[in-house]
Amino acid sequence: MHLKSEAQRQATTREVEYLKAASVHPDGHLPSKVSSRLLKAMLDAKFIYREDSDGYRLSDDEALVYTGNTTWRITLAGRRAALSAAQWRDLTERVDDSGAFTSKVHWVTKNGLAWLGLAEYRDDHGDVQPDDGGTGEHGPLFRAFRTELGQRVAQLAEADTYK
Repeated sequence: MHLKSEAQRQATTREVEYLKAASVHPDGHLPSKVSSRLLKAMLDAKFIYREDSDGYRLSDDEALVYTGNTTWRITLAGRRAALSAAQWRDLTERVDDSGAFTSKVHWVTKNGLAWLGLAEYRDDHGDVQPDDGGTGEHGPLFRAFRTELGQRVAQLAEADTYK
């Protein structure tokens, strides 16, 4: 029997907004202006966590009352919750053995995943490029690949089958 974990619940529109902001932050920090009620809901869903000033991950109860100057960070489950159904499907199902997205993945989805740090564009030499290299007059020059972070988020699908 497979039980559905709390982290699999659908994020609210407001949560997705904050989770996407944390996804694009270089260190995965949540914006500073999130209500305590919403922080608790995201913490309960395992979308975020908090560390103390030494970098030790606080328990959920400690995180809510901690008064030190630290930020909230997004978890892999939070990154997953920020994805649309199409993004999740493409991240987990439409990637070949090399890590490249298949031709079934729409450019809008690839760009969205790249913006969230879960995909990147590479040239023929494997060098990362800032975008697909398309000019609007011709198709993309570079292929989209799942990043290491994208792979870790995608592995949540496999982990779900064991809960």
